[in-house]
Amino acid sequence: MIAEDRSILKAAPRAAPTESVMRRSNVLAGVLAWSFTVALLVILGRVGQLQHRPTERVVGRAEARDRLAAIPARRGSLLDRRGRVIAASRVGHRLFADPMLIENVGEFPIHVAHAAELDTAAISRALDRRWRTRYVPLAPLLSDEQLAKVRDLNLPGIAWQPRAVRHYPHGPLAGQLIGAVGDEQIGLDGLEYQFNTRLTGQSGSMRVLRDASRRAVWIDGGTYQPPTDGDAVRLSIDMVIQAAVESELAAACEKFKAQRAQCIVMSATDGQILAMANWPSFDPSNLRVTPADRRRNQCVTDPYEPGSVFKPFVFAAALAHGVVRTEDQIDCTDTGVYVSAYGRRLHDARPHGQVSSDDVVVVSSNIGMAIIGQRLGALRMYEAVRAFGFGRPTGAKLPGASVGIVNPLAEWNHYSETSVPMGQEIAVTPLQLARGLSAFANDGHIVTPSVFANDAADPILTRAVDSATADHLRDVMRRVVTEGTGRRGRSSMYSIWGKTGTAQIPDRIKGGYQSDQYVASFICGAPFDDPRIVVVVAVHQPDPEIGYYGGTVAAPVARAVVDQTLSYLGVPSSDSDSSARSVATAD
Repeated sequence: MIAEDRSILKAAPRAAPTESVMRRSNVLAGVLAWSFTVALLVILGRVGQLQHRPTERVVGRAEARDRLAAIPARRGSLLDRRGRVIAASRVGHRLFADPMLIENVGEFPIHVAHAAELDTAAISRALDRRWRTRYVPLAPLLSDEQLAKVRDLNLPGIAWQPRAVRHYPHGPLAGQLIGAVGDEQIGLDGLEYQFNTRLTGQSGSMRVLRDASRRAVWIDGGTYQPPTDGDAVRLSIDMVIQAAVESELAAACEKFKAQRAQCIVMSATDGQILAMANWPSFDPSNLRVTPADRRRNQCVTDPYEPGSVFKPFVFAAALAHGVVRTEDQIDCTDTGVYVSAYGRRLHDARPHGQVSSDDVVVVSSNIGMAIIGQRLGALRMYEAVRAFGFGRPTGAKLPGASVGIVNPLAEWNHYSETSVPMGQEIAVTPLQLARGLSAFANDGHIVTPSVFANDAADPILTRAVDSATADHLRDVMRRVVTEGTGRRGRSSMYSIWGKTGTAQIPDRIKGGYQSDQYVASFICGAPFDDPRIVVVVAVHQPDPEIGYYGGTVAAPVARAVVDQTLSYLGVPSSDSDSSARSVATAD
C-alpha cells in the first residue's frame, strides 16, 4: 500500500511537443530575427544618413560638440624708446560663484567679500538675482593677493577663471596717448587703437570634442595650430621725460587753478615725440570710470586759437617776402590804440611807440603785427600759414587728430589780415605748433612728427621758409626770452628761444571773446646754437586773479621741461645771456 502511494507521487513523464507548438515557436523566432534585422538596418541607415546627409539641426548640434577651438594670441607690448614696458598683457582671474554648490548661503557672501575686498550686499544681490544659474560673476579681476585669499577659503561654490588683462605699469603716465583696450583686448583709442593690428597677433586653433556637458573629452593633436603673439611696438616716448613733463604740468595747473593743459616735447631734428602730456591725466586701467572727454588726447584732437605764439610764423613770412625788413621801424602808437584803414580798433597791453620790426615780436605788439599783416596781404599770409603745416595733417597719424581750422582763402578778408597775425580767426593743435616751430630749428624745414621709434629712418622734412629767415627768427625769439615777454622762461642752464601767448577764448554764445577766459601758452626750442628739442605748453583757463599771461603761467613750465629733458639727454649746458636788457610787456 505504501509502495503504491509512492508510485502515485512520482511525476508523470512530459509529453512530447505537438507539431503546432513547434510551428508557433519557429514563427516567433523568425519574427524576432526579422525585427532585429530590420531594426539593425534602420540604425545603420540612420548612421549613414547622419554621416552623409545630416539635417541642419544635427549638424548644428554636432558642430557644438566637435569644433575648432580658438587659442588666443598674447597681445604685444608697448615699449618706450629705451625699452621700458608701457603696456603689457598678463593673466588675471575673474571671480564667479556656482549657487548650486554653495552650502551656506548666509555666510558665503561674508567670507567672499572679506577675502576679495568686495561689497557683501552686492554679492548677496547677485546671488539672489541669478540663483538658478551655474555662473554668477562677482568680480571682473582679482589681484594676486585677493586671489590667494580666495583660494585659502576653500569654499564650495566659489571659482575663478583666467582671462587676459592689459597692465599699465606706469599708471596714468601718457594715458591719453597710450589709450586703452576693451574686455576683448581690442584697442579702443590712443596708440592701443592705432597699432591694434600689430599688437593683436594671430589666434591659433585645435579640434576639440566635447560631451553633452560641454566638457572636453578628446583633443586632436594633429589639428593644433599655435598662436602667433602680437608684435612689441617701440615708441619714441621716453617715460622719464614724460614723467617730468606731467609733474610740471600738474603743478602749474594746481597753482593757477587751470581747467586743463597740454605739453609736447619733440625732437627738433627728426620729429620724434619724446613726451605728450595732458592734464588731467587718465589711467587706462580705469577705463569704465573715466568720462569719454577725459580720454581724448587733446594735444591732437582739440584745436584752439593760439594767440601771440602765432606771431613768429606770420613775421617770418613777412621777412621772407620782403614786405618788412629787420631795420624797419613800426609805429605801434604812443597810446597803445590803433584803428585800421577798415575801422578795426586794436589794443596793446601797454603803449610801445616806434619799435623795430624785430621788437614787434619781442614785445608782442598786436598793433605792430596788424600793420605787418596788412603789408603781407591775405594771399601770401594764407600760403605761409599752410606752408608751416597749419590746416593740414601733421603726418603723425594719431587717432582723432584734427587738422585745425584755417578758413579757405575765399573767406579771408581785410579783417583776417589783422586777426591771423595775432593768432585769431585760426585754430591749431599743440602738435601743429610743435611742427611749425621746428622750421626755426631746421634751416626752414618742418619735420613730420612721429610716435614710432625708428632710428634708422631719415626724417621727412618739408620747407616752410628760407634758412636765413629761420635763423633770424630763432635769434628774435631768443630775445623774447632774454628781454621780452618770455623772461620767466629763461634758463640758467640752456639758451632758450621762444614766444609767449595769451589768447582770449571765443564766446560761442554771444560772439566775440570772453573777457576773463584765456589760454596761456609758450612755445620754445633749445639750445640756441644747436636746437635739440622744441616744447609747446598750453594751459587753458587759469584763474585770472592768480595769473593768466603766457609768460607767467606757461613759460616757467617750459623752462623746467627744457632743463630736465636736455640734462637727461646728456646735452651740455650753455651760457645764459646775463647781459640782456629788459623791454618786456605783459604777454
